[in-house]
Amino acid sequence: MINNKNLGIIGLVILALVAGVLIYKDTRGSKIEITGDTGDTLKNLGIDMTGDAKVEIVPVQEKKLPPAPELVRATDFPGSLSPEIKKIALSHIEAIIVALKKDPKNVDNWIELGLQRKAIGDYEGARDAWEYAKALDPQNVVPWGNLGDLYHFYLKNYTKSEENWKKLIALKPSYVHGYRGLYELYMYSMKEKSTQIPVFLNEGIRKNPTSTDLKALFADYEKSLITP
Repeated sequence: MINNKNLGIIGLVILALVAGVLIYKDTRGSKIEITGDTGDTLKNLGIDMTGDAKVEIVPVQEKKLPPAPELVRATDFPGSLSPEIKKIALSHIEAIIVALKKDPKNVDNWIELGLQRKAIGDYEGARDAWEYAKALDPQNVVPWGNLGDLYHFYLKNYTKSEENWKKLIALKPSYVHGYRGLYELYMYSMKEKSTQIPVFLNEGIRKNPTSTDLKALFADYEKSLITP
């Protein structure tokens, strides 16, 4: 016979069937997690209606981050920076490193570190900083865009550039710069994919009907088809 306690648990499960998902955190830091659509049966969810109700306790697991990049790197990189400008950039880098040692999960500081390292010609260091910023906050479009540009024009890894531009567009369809980045990649470096340009530009215009930039890109693409 089902007692009042089990009836209460079964009631929660029924609510889960209606809502689709039920997550409950108990006082020990664990959660009861039930997923599925309304077609799931109680038995499939671990509940036996003919006996004692059973709900699996799932420990809460934090997102596993990759190892943080090395903060101290070589500073002798080729480039056209004057010694004075490079000295200023290195001073900024040192200040950011101090801040990151105090708060190693500060996304803005990792993004800024990448910018400063790119400025002195340390493209690998910039890449590492922005990739880690992505891992810390995957919803932040800034590192995705920075990496799309870096992989395209500096590291010449077109596949990685494409990956970042596509993800940026998926995260924020209203961010016109993402479409421009993918357009430039396909137009100039991955010409075998240039036929996809009107597809994603039309989608961008549909989602951003007032964007003159996207319409201008589309006009440029059409002009390129008739210009020898």
